[in-house]
Amino acid sequence: MNKDITNPGNKAISYAATLSSVVSLLPVRKPGTPCIHRTNGIVSITTTPRNGQWAYGKIPRMFLLYVQTLIRENSPMVGAANKTVHLDETFSSFCEHSGIPVNGRKERVTQMLDNLGGTVIQVTNWFEDGNGKTVHDAINILIADYTHICFDKHSKEYLKGSYIKFSEPMWNILNENPVPLNRNIAFNLGNSTRALDIYQWLARRTYYIRRPVVVPWTNLQMQFDSADTPPRKFREHFKKALRLVQDNWPELHVETLPVGLKVYPCRKSLNSGHSKTGVIPMLGSLVHPAVTVGESDGNPF
Repeated sequence: MNKDITNPGNKAISYAATLSSVVSLLPVRKPGTPCIHRTNGIVSITTTPRNGQWAYGKIPRMFLLYVQTLIRENSPMVGAANKTVHLDETFSSFCEHSGIPVNGRKERVTQMLDNLGGTVIQVTNWFEDGNGKTVHDAINILIADYTHICFDKHSKEYLKGSYIKFSEPMWNILNENPVPLNRNIAFNLGNSTRALDIYQWLARRTYYIRRPVVVPWTNLQMQFDSADTPPRKFREHFKKALRLVQDNWPELHVETLPVGLKVYPCRKSLNSGHSKTGVIPMLGSLVHPAVTVGESDGNPF
C-alpha cells in the first residue's frame, strides 16, 4: 500500500474539521472536572471522557488533523465504507506523518488514542424557528466505535495493523467541508496545544471576513477555555500562544485590544511565505458535506 500521496502543486496541506475550527473540542491539560463546556455563537459543545480517561493536549489534536487529511486526500489508508482509518505500520512512521513528536512514548500515544476513541461530544445548535421561538438541536457524538492501536512488533496483535473505526456521527463531522491549513505551520505549532487551536480558528476566521472584526475576551474564553479560569490568566495564555501563531504566520493581521482581539482580513496561511519544517505533502478532492455547524449570517460570534 502506497502511503505517500504526492501533491503536484508542492503545497503541504493539512485539513481540520470545521467543528474543531469553530470551538476547541478537547482540553489543553487534563481537567479536574467530569466534563468541559465550550461555546462559540450558536454552537455549544460538552466533552465527556469515558470513565474519566481524558484525551487532551497535542497528541489527539495532531491525530485528528492527520485523520482528517487522510480522508480529505482520499488516501488508500481510509476505508470509507466501514468508516475506518488505518495507521502507519511503524510508530516512527506514524509520528513522522502525523506530526506527533517521535520521542513520545508509545504507551502514552496509544493511551491517548484509546481515550480519544471513548470520548463523547455533545454538539448543540440553537436557532429561531421563524415564529420567534428558540429551537435547540443537539447530537451526541461518540468519537469511535472501535480502536485497535498496536505498534509493538513483538505482539501478535501487531499483525492486524493499527486502525480506528469512527462512529457514524463523527465520520460525518470528519467529512464535512474541511478547513485547509498550512501543514508546516500546523506541525511547527504542534508543541503548543493552545496555539494550534488558535491557528485552526484563525485560518477559518480569516478565510471569509471582508472587514475587521472584534471578538470580545469573554467570547474567546468561552470558546477556548473554562469559565473558572481567571480572565487575566486566560488573556496572558492566549496572547502568548497567539505570538507563536504570528511567528509562524507573519501575514496574520490581528490586534489585541482591552476589549478583545481585532481580526483583520489578511493573506491566507496556505499562501504564507514563511515555513520552517519540510513535511510530506498530500492533496486530494474528496469532500462529503454532512453536519452543519451553522453560521446563518456568516459570523459565528
